[in-house]
Amino acid sequence: MSGAAPLVSVITANYNGAKYLAPAIRSVLRQTLADLELIIADDCSTDDSLAVIEAEVAGDPRVRVLKARRNGGPGAARNRALKAARGRYIAVFDSDDLMAPERLEKLVARARVDHADIVVDNLLLFQDDGAAPWRAFLCQKAWNHPRWITLADYIEAGRMYSRQPGLGYLKPLFSAEILKGETYREDLRIGEDYDLVLRLLAHGARMRFLPDALYRYRKHGASISHVMRREHIEQMLAADAALEIEKRAQCEAVRRAQERRRRSLETALVYDRVICALKARQVGEALGACAAEPAVWPLLTMPVTARLKRLAAPRANA
Repeated sequence: MSGAAPLVSVITANYNGAKYLAPAIRSVLRQTLADLELIIADDCSTDDSLAVIEAEVAGDPRVRVLKARRNGGPGAARNRALKAARGRYIAVFDSDDLMAPERLEKLVARARVDHADIVVDNLLLFQDDGAAPWRAFLCQKAWNHPRWITLADYIEAGRMYSRQPGLGYLKPLFSAEILKGETYREDLRIGEDYDLVLRLLAHGARMRFLPDALYRYRKHGASISHVMRREHIEQMLAADAALEIEKRAQCEAVRRAQERRRRSLETALVYDRVICALKARQVGEALGACAAEPAVWPLLTMPVTARLKRLAAPRANA
């Protein structure tokens, strides 16, 4: 690809997202910041994704499509897009979401003014079927103004079943400089966004929050974040453990937050065991697991819809 490098590279992993791709692409190409490129890493889709992209792009030279020979998962798809990105900033964007027209312009401005390595904005959540009104993801008073997000903040909000909204949902704008040498873990099918940002913060990256809800986060049944399996939790525990040596040099607040996150993931494993035992009518085994891990009891009293919501992790390629 010839010409000067763009200011922003928008990277999008896609797998069978044909239903939502057209409006997603339009929301990128109609940004007030036009100095951009859109890199779509298709993860071997079996639907009409490629045809939809071709029709929507209509020869726009700012768009590149990277086609995979086999399905490698969201981390692998995003890594291919990262490798191809040429921008000074890199924005992560899911293929079923939308963004406000001024979003990239505002994020870049915030990064420049505050000398931030990572900038995130609030999310505006909307249901695909229109069944519920649009709402802001972070609606507590603490998120009504620009602020720095520390490593301890980020880990604390990453606990399973926490009352705090998970900051791993937020879609970052990265400085390309801070990403050098860092890639997504390809063995993570859920939580790969959280893991990458966590590593960057552990290495000293500065993360700034913009309270404007400029990212439109679509909620629908086809998202893989609605399916949390035991192996996903085990993968997240392994990924966290890989950073333990680095975290030993961190402050006490970070160590405490990480311990609470570890315990929450371990509780989630026990919860999964209890549910499987109950489904198999093995009541004795379920009661034994609950007795060994009392933290599971409150989870069993939550309404089913609340449990599913709290189990949902940041989406990858939809």
